[in-house]
Amino acid sequence: MQVSTKLFNEQQVRQFQKLTADIQEKQEKISSGKAILHASDDPVAAVNLSAANEQKLLLERFEDNVYLAQNRLEAGDNVLQEGLSVMTRITELATQARNPTYDAFSRRAILTEITELREVLIDLANTRDARGHSLFAGFKNEETAFVASPDGKVRYNGDRGTHTVQILSLIHI
Repeated sequence: MQVSTKLFNEQQVRQFQKLTADIQEKQEKISSGKAILHASDDPVAAVNLSAANEQKLLLERFEDNVYLAQNRLEAGDNVLQEGLSVMTRITELATQARNPTYDAFSRRAILTEITELREVLIDLANTRDARGHSLFAGFKNEETAFVASPDGKVRYNGDRGTHTVQILSLIHI
C-alpha cells in the first residue's frame, strides 16, 4: 500500500497549524497571566471561578451593607444619647422652676432655656445620615421627620417603615 505524498503533506500542514495554535494559546495565557482564557479551556474550573466571583461580589455587598447599617445605628445612638442629655437638662430646669424662691424673671429665663432645648430636640430628631437620609422618618427618609408649627405643636412627617439590610446569606448545602 502506497501513501500519497499529497496526503502526507496535508497531514503535516494540519499538524503544524495545530502546533501553531497551541503555541499562540500558551503565549496568550502567559501574556494575560490567566490560566483560563475561555470557559472551554477548563469547564469545571470556569464554573468554580464564576461561582467564586459571584460569592466575592455578594460578600462585598454584605460588607457595604454592614458598614452602612453600623454607621446609621451609631448615628442614631449618638442622637439618642444627646437627646437624653437634653431631656435630663429640661427635667433639671423644671425642678428648679418649682422652687418657690425663684421669681418671675428667673422662671422666664428657665422657660427661654427650655424653649431653646426643645428646638435642639427637634433638630436632633431631624438628624440625617451620611447619605442625607433622615434617621427617624421611616421610609420617608427624604422628608424632614419632625416639623414645629407656629402654634407650638410638633408634627411627625415620617411613617412606620423599618429599614433593613441583608448582611449574610443563609445557604444550605
